[in-house]
Amino acid sequence: MSLDPSKLSELDQLLQSREAELAAAAHASREEFATPGSHGWPEVKDSVEDGDARMMDSLDLMQLQRQEAELSQVRAARQRLAEGSYGTCEDCGRDIPFERLKIVPTARYCVQDEERREKAAAAR
Repeated sequence: MSLDPSKLSELDQLLQSREAELAAAAHASREEFATPGSHGWPEVKDSVEDGDARMMDSLDLMQLQRQEAELSQVRAARQRLAEGSYGTCEDCGRDIPFERLKIVPTARYCVQDEERREKAAAAR
């Protein structure tokens, strides 16, 4: 791998910081869901308000799911870092450039393979 220790340390700090942010946000969201009436919505009085309240709960739940998915990706990246495979494309085995990892520290693929995967997914 072509990443020197200072670059790896910088990326690890980015990952650690993002992990802490996401863990705190997900925890707060889970706590809010666990506390009845904590959403700050007024008492539901009719079916329209009930629909609005359900939609807001759905949006909050989707946000929590996104946070937990990203948290999982960050933790997987930190595991790859610990194992020594971080920064290597999982498809072709080439190094992922530092500049890409700074922008997307959870990247598992080089740009070419990521584009290929996205095109294949869009074709399905």
